[in-house]
Amino acid sequence: MDKQPTSFATESLKQKNKEENFKNKEIDNCKQLEFEWSLNKIIDRTKYSKEKELGQPIILSNNNKTSTRHERVQGDEFPPIRILSNQPISFTNQDEIIEWSVLVNCTHGFIEVGVYLPELDTTYLLKGFKNEAQIENGREQIKTFEFGEKISTGDKITISLQQQQNNNNKTIKMNIIKNDKPLGTPFNDIPTTSKIYPMIGLNDGGDQVSII
Repeated sequence: MDKQPTSFATESLKQKNKEENFKNKEIDNCKQLEFEWSLNKIIDRTKYSKEKELGQPIILSNNNKTSTRHERVQGDEFPPIRILSNQPISFTNQDEIIEWSVLVNCTHGFIEVGVYLPELDTTYLLKGFKNEAQIENGREQIKTFEFGEKISTGDKITISLQQQQNNNNKTIKMNIIKNDKPLGTPFNDIPTTSKIYPMIGLNDGGDQVSII
């Protein structure tokens, strides 16, 4: 007797179970990153960067979980001041997913969220004032492209990093989630040859972002 073809309902159930198993595997491999912002890791490329007597451009509060932009003098704005986490990200296995979330308590538009690689002086970031993502090397803009949505006051942004193996090369892909809505993968080949730090950029006085 010929074998009966598998019904559509059975195939749908198999696919659903496969997706559920994959989702559960991702959850098992997902680690919530614990960190603080560090005043020792500020990237200040404004014209006032060397005038230390004006004070810090960023003020920390809430056990170093909240960063607030301090306008040192009138006109102390562009480019955004970037602050990094107190420690780099560390992957323990190949399939591990590392996530962290920030809450935008206040923005006047020019907020940045992403990661910084110090050994390469390269930043991978989401630009909050327009739906764009960008790769920068030092002061040079390498690549800017349309991605995601604008970031506004009250938004929750989640960064999800996953290490991946491609032949003999390890890279990291970044997924962005806004208010629990996946926006996609702006970067799929972040190198692992440098330490990687969570990063935010604050431009205007009063701009404030908290780790949650």
